[in-house]
Amino acid sequence: MKKQINFKKYFSQKTEYVNSALKKFLPQDNSIISKSMRYSVLAGGKRLRPIFVIIAAELFGVKPGDIIPAACAVEYFHTYSLIHDDLPAMDNDDLRRGIPANHKKFGEAAAILCGDALLTESFNLITKSKSSGKNINSAVRILADYGGYKGMIAGQAEDTIEPGKWNEKNRTLLERKLKFIEIQKTAALIVASLKIGAVLAGAGKRSLKALEVYGMNVGIAFQMTDDILDLYADKRLLGKKGSDAENDKLTALSLYGKQKAEMKANEHIVKAKKAITIFGSKSEIFIQLADYVIFRLY
Repeated sequence: MKKQINFKKYFSQKTEYVNSALKKFLPQDNSIISKSMRYSVLAGGKRLRPIFVIIAAELFGVKPGDIIPAACAVEYFHTYSLIHDDLPAMDNDDLRRGIPANHKKFGEAAAILCGDALLTESFNLITKSKSSGKNINSAVRILADYGGYKGMIAGQAEDTIEPGKWNEKNRTLLERKLKFIEIQKTAALIVASLKIGAVLAGAGKRSLKALEVYGMNVGIAFQMTDDILDLYADKRLLGKKGSDAENDKLTALSLYGKQKAEMKANEHIVKAKKAITIFGSKSEIFIQLADYVIFRLY
């Protein structure tokens, strides 16, 4: 009988591995942008997206060391989005992960340039992975597609520019709008993480599709859980001050209420687990990660 994975230990080890690699890859000079990059990237975080890159590659027999640059690249990309998201022109948050947001520490201009630097370097970092040129090109394209103007940027725009312009008169339209935000703003980068790890490992189309369905549903559940935690979790644990309600955001919580939002999040986790069953016993860590997404901080 195969020994069951100790999820807490596995997750902790992978987190430390990613943190160690990030310290190695980040610039070490004393310029304000380099300091700003280190400040936000090393401020903590779950490292969920780089871990998705790693486990997707491991699924096809590739060692973490071969694709750790790509895993860190995704964390660079994610961090850039958080830095820009906190800016006064966006969500206007003073705190991130319990410490002053980048723009509060270094100023708005430095925060913008820091985000730009992390975004640009993320593509450079992917190319340092050990894989074929064809696979690396595919990985770069995936990050550009899912993180670009048709992906994460589209979701951020809908979420940031449109708040305050919604009401419940047309609930069907609101549900479509909310699903778009959930998919583009959050799920897109989770899907990208899984597919980047898989393509660098040479995965086939059927496997990539299964990971896409898994990632999409996990991402939607992740965003729904975030919406709930935004109101109900201890702000000290979240490491932030503001709330979606204060910014008049359309969220799963504002549209459905807590009970129904939790139910819908669970439904997406069930769909995610079903999609990953094609990998048999190798799917265990994916199943445990899916559960972690909706049970974190509870």
